[in-house]
Amino acid sequence: MENPNTGSQTVARAIELLRLVSKGGRVGLRLSEATQASGLSRPTAHRLLKELIDGGLLMRSANKRYFLGQFAYELGLSAATQFHLRDLCAPCLDRLAQETGDTVFLVVRSGPDSFCLDRRTGAFPVKVFSVEVGHRQPMGVGAGGLALLSWLPEQDRRSTIARNAAALPQHGGLTASALTRLVEEARAQGFSRVADFAIQGVTGVGMPVCDDQGVPIVALSVTSISARMTAEHQGEVLRGLSREAAKLKQLLGATLQAARIDARP
Repeated sequence: MENPNTGSQTVARAIELLRLVSKGGRVGLRLSEATQASGLSRPTAHRLLKELIDGGLLMRSANKRYFLGQFAYELGLSAATQFHLRDLCAPCLDRLAQETGDTVFLVVRSGPDSFCLDRRTGAFPVKVFSVEVGHRQPMGVGAGGLALLSWLPEQDRRSTIARNAAALPQHGGLTASALTRLVEEARAQGFSRVADFAIQGVTGVGMPVCDDQGVPIVALSVTSISARMTAEHQGEVLRGLSREAAKLKQLLGATLQAARIDARP
């Protein structure tokens, strides 16, 4: 008789590998990188990756790098009909980009990572494209991810930082202790701020949009070159972020409540 714990463990491992490949983006992921990041043995990682390829969720290129596959794309299209976050938030992004002239990001949580769901660019001639739509990185890297992390429940916040600790130095030499300090600063001042850290010469500020329990649903952030993000301009950006976050909280709260009602038997 099959041990149900074994099956659950296999699914969890496969999901983690999918996350890692997704994080690789256009560069993809090598088997050696997958084993190192996941902690799986090489034979186990290879077997699971092969099964994910057979299922269409992954594909492997000629240079032996793994990428998301056709079926993963199809699943994303199907899910898009159920999750309207991007559409609901689009007017807020448009207004912020127009008012600030800077680059605006919409970020959501995905396990221990932050995921860029959407982006807008303002009219300021020097553009900041710190991340692309669809980019995944450890939560806390970047102003939007830091806003999400900072307003998680304390235990969740600590476990997320611990889980990402090994990957943080790849992002401008960030450490778990430095990230913890950034979280404390964000909670004290009511917004996140990342300046000249992950990307030199770039400053971003962000705010979470939380549900009625205070848990972040999404985060909004505005990023520009550091020379532009003066105290005066930052104040203007924060006023815009605060206004749009309040609008989104009301909008998303009503949407979530309607979804709960629809889900009742």
